[in-house]
Amino acid sequence: MMSSWSEAVQMVTRWFPQGNKPDEEQIAQTLRSAANYLHLNNDSAGFERTFRELRKLFNEKIPEGITLTDSSTTWTEWLPELKQAEHWSTPRWDAYYRYLQEKENADWTQLQPLDKSTDAILSLLSDPRHDHPSVARKGLVLGDVQSGKTRTYLALMNKAVDCGYKLVIVLTSDNENLRQQTQTRVDSDFLGLSGPRTRVGISEYLQRTAKTPLSLTNEDDFVKAYDKAFRSFPRPSWDYPSSFVAVIKKNASILNKFTKWLNNPEFAKDIPILIIDDESDYASVNSAKYDNSPTRINDLLRKLCKVSQRTSYVAVTATPFANIFIDDSIEEDLFPKDFIHIMPTPYSYIGAKRLFGDLDSPAEQKGCVKQLDEDELDNWLPLNHKKDYRFEEHLLDIEEPLDAQVRCALDYFLIACVLRPNSEEKRQSMLIHMSRFTEVQRQIADMVQVFVGNISNALRFHADDSDPRIQCLHTVFDQEYRGSNQTADPITWEKMLQKMRLLTSRLQVRLVNSKAGPWNDANQIPHEVASNECTIYIGGDQLSRGMTLEGLICSVFYRRVTASDTLLQMGRWFGYRPDYAQYQRIWLLQQSITDYRYSYSIVEELKESTQRMKRQGMTPKQFGLAIRKNPNKGVRITNYGKMRNAQETNGQLAEFNLAGEIIESIRLSANKNRIQRNNSAFAELINFCNRDSQVLHSDDRRGKTVVFQHVPGQAVADFMAEYRSGYNDKYFGQTLMQYRDRDPIELKTSMAAEYVKTQTRENPDITWNIAFMNGDGEQSNSVTFPWKEVIRSSSYEKDHDVFAINGKKMRLASKTDIVKVASIVSSIPIEKHDGTERQYYLTKYFGVNPTLMFYRVSIKLDCDKYAHLVPTSGHGLLAVKIAIPADEFDDGKNRGKAVYYYNTVATKQQYELLREQAEEGDEE
Repeated sequence: MMSSWSEAVQMVTRWFPQGNKPDEEQIAQTLRSAANYLHLNNDSAGFERTFRELRKLFNEKIPEGITLTDSSTTWTEWLPELKQAEHWSTPRWDAYYRYLQEKENADWTQLQPLDKSTDAILSLLSDPRHDHPSVARKGLVLGDVQSGKTRTYLALMNKAVDCGYKLVIVLTSDNENLRQQTQTRVDSDFLGLSGPRTRVGISEYLQRTAKTPLSLTNEDDFVKAYDKAFRSFPRPSWDYPSSFVAVIKKNASILNKFTKWLNNPEFAKDIPILIIDDESDYASVNSAKYDNSPTRINDLLRKLCKVSQRTSYVAVTATPFANIFIDDSIEEDLFPKDFIHIMPTPYSYIGAKRLFGDLDSPAEQKGCVKQLDEDELDNWLPLNHKKDYRFEEHLLDIEEPLDAQVRCALDYFLIACVLRPNSEEKRQSMLIHMSRFTEVQRQIADMVQVFVGNISNALRFHADDSDPRIQCLHTVFDQEYRGSNQTADPITWEKMLQKMRLLTSRLQVRLVNSKAGPWNDANQIPHEVASNECTIYIGGDQLSRGMTLEGLICSVFYRRVTASDTLLQMGRWFGYRPDYAQYQRIWLLQQSITDYRYSYSIVEELKESTQRMKRQGMTPKQFGLAIRKNPNKGVRITNYGKMRNAQETNGQLAEFNLAGEIIESIRLSANKNRIQRNNSAFAELINFCNRDSQVLHSDDRRGKTVVFQHVPGQAVADFMAEYRSGYNDKYFGQTLMQYRDRDPIELKTSMAAEYVKTQTRENPDITWNIAFMNGDGEQSNSVTFPWKEVIRSSSYEKDHDVFAINGKKMRLASKTDIVKVASIVSSIPIEKHDGTERQYYLTKYFGVNPTLMFYRVSIKLDCDKYAHLVPTSGHGLLAVKIAIPADEFDDGKNRGKAVYYYNTVATKQQYELLREQAEEGDEE
């Protein structure tokens, strides 16, 4: 039996019942029992290490999430009072807790935050008691991708019915496969029934007295149920003993039928209804294209919310940007006016921080992420291919048509499927996402099918190292996995071959897209996934939205996605990997790895902002306004029509608030013409500062940091109008106007340029500080005073001719640089802070003057292949940083305001191009 201390941790954390926090003696006693069961008794060092890990885990404060509410409403909190009632009981929640603990292997670190977070959400819903006033509620729940949002709303559903809710409606996307996936989860985790009589999921733990809710939907959604509903379905009522549940697609016909059936004279208009809008940024938001009438889906959801005066609408998503574009001035719309709850990140969740790192630190989980060689792959499948792309015909006829990197990833998958503990009984999967076009996906599926057939034959009939396919497997095992299974009986290569031979009968290739049916039928792929199937999924956008791939252990992702929320949503590899996290592998482009680090930082900054807003007592409406102006959002069209409310009559395209942001260039152009233009703009600014008698030249006591003060805003605006860093550099590169995951449109400006222009226009007398920051490199030849280059580890991105800073820190500057400048321009001593550099962006140090900081960057590449592109010493690339001062409490001066105008930024031709993109299908 393959076992390890990680399994012991899982056993101990699942042992303790709901709400019971163990002491050290209980932890040690339970760990000894687990070690005995797993035959780890002789490893005293392992026991001590694991005990310390468990003690820390149980002693950590249980995260509760962040909640913003609007206290100005007539609604009052009701849950604490209900819990004090004599008849209070929670049979459904108790059953679900035990089911998750015993059947789903959920441990303490997952269940305790789940309990607290769902209680927090539940307490914000409408009061379900008949003798209390009926008040409708609307809210938003935001969670990390694959972090358990479905589990959260299923727990919420069970608790809501325990409290007296009579109807629960779960809204899914318009894809029937995804709806059926959700229906299956609801059947198991809420109903406890599959079909009319088959008991599943939580039924084993439900008390006999617990009433089973009636399901209004089945394998056909509400289509076949519609006619039957009018004849024989009871409607939810205060007197009916059971509650009801429906899992419905966001399909206009079905929503219309359901609302028509429900909104009947027999139906009481104050019944407590809970509407869960899963992936709420899909189809729910008003996206009418040419006028102010809502889309059909949005209109029907508004009507559904108004069927009862005691309706609680809860939007659930990992990508909230579409929600905040909802016009909160329309009372009937779906804006989360009453509450916003950000779910805590569970301890055992494997997210972007662990796998990729963030702007300030590298990945925590080493070895999982592998870099794809884009040059090699480009010869097989160009990254920017079209929907009619055809692989070379000779590839489809040769024995191994797949690219070598994809074949290697498949070898990893086969080995990992064997190494995972109790793998013979587990469902495991691999994801290959390399194109958004269905026809290209089909061709890749053909090639993967050929590979699986070949490797299966080799394992069955040629299972020794004389076969090159077996040699590849052996190499992967030796280089990557040998010794990774820390067990009492490490597996040998000979035993590995035996197990892989047996594994071949469980291998299955599945194509997942809107046109996959004929391919799967032609290849005789079973409709049902076996309980221990090892599945290789090939697909694109449909795989990346809401689809759960059970036991996902290997992924190949070969896409260029610039929108941060879209990129995170496509990360199906995030989530929980109990007992097999060490075997997980992900293959991506270097730019995707860099983008994930950047995207994670955006999410964390959003959470930090929300925490600050909570302390300041801000409402969901104020949160929405702030996020709309968050520069991390960028100029985006999540749907062409969803931006309608952002288009103002004065031609304003977008407005951002840059105050408090870390604004620096981390993607620098390698293009010689661009480098020359930047240097020329810099030289003109320096010449102006040397000529202008109002500009004060200062430096620190050692003369190492030079600062120009009182530089006119127009001089800085002129510089920013010319300066550009590299492609997709958020603040200093040309602004990208984004529509979903389509190729973005480059606007002829940058966010920094629009910021300086806005401030100069609204504050004509504004002046700037300009600082020249030193590093450990050579003296720059572009100035006469001391100014040494900073050295930054970087990678080269060939597609856009860009050097991307991506060392342990993806930063141009540091907190120390800000302190240095503050100490020169400030009239008061600089206090020391342990937090981020944002704590120094204060008017008490900088006055009201923003600061422009210049760097000369010496590029240190991570490979020698592009070394000839790096400028020579003394000619480092020009990089910049801006620090915007703010009062510790907002003074309403809008010092961070940056406005884009439609007429000057996005030409009609560019906007029409975006409209054309909007008309295209998501996946072709």
